[in-house]
Amino acid sequence: MLILLRHGQTFSNVDRKLDTLVPGAELTELGREQARAAGAEILREYAVDRVITSEALRARQTGAIGFGEAFADIPAVPGLQEVHAGRWEMMNTREAHEAYHGAFRGFYRREMSSLIDDGDSLDSFLTRYRAGLEPWVDRDTTTVVVSHGGAIRAFAANAATIDPGFAEESYLPNCTYVVLDPVGEFGSWRVDKWAEYPLG
Repeated sequence: MLILLRHGQTFSNVDRKLDTLVPGAELTELGREQARAAGAEILREYAVDRVITSEALRARQTGAIGFGEAFADIPAVPGLQEVHAGRWEMMNTREAHEAYHGAFRGFYRREMSSLIDDGDSLDSFLTRYRAGLEPWVDRDTTTVVVSHGGAIRAFAANAATIDPGFAEESYLPNCTYVVLDPVGEFGSWRVDKWAEYPLG
């Protein structure tokens, strides 16, 4: 089982900046509180075997704050960073957000050529994200993956049987998570939880 947890609130989130490159912004005080609460909830509800994070500072901080007391080793794994915003990096204009999030419509619909200008295509994103996750995918164990909102939604929409319209509309607030059961072939996995949205 994979529990894909979005990091806590960052200073870039507050400023609405498209902050996708490593290391990126750190957590706000609210983000730290969110990490503590999310870690406690997940450890209470699931038998977690291990925790990994992306290499971004905000993900590493969320992992350490939320799970550091339970796990001494929380590796930061290459490839699990946010979908690269390309020319829109660190911008917070309406145009930037519309262009960046507009490309995700194709990501959710498994259009491999969908491209963010000077950033990730769906193909390049999935290649690196799947490579990062592959060693940790195991139906018999539960892995928490601290990652990023766009990346989690794009990956889940391609890994699991989920309506693309649902993926597009079902935003992941900070420190909410998607639970995937990697049963069968990639693309037909099962979604057990998507934040607080009802499934089916």
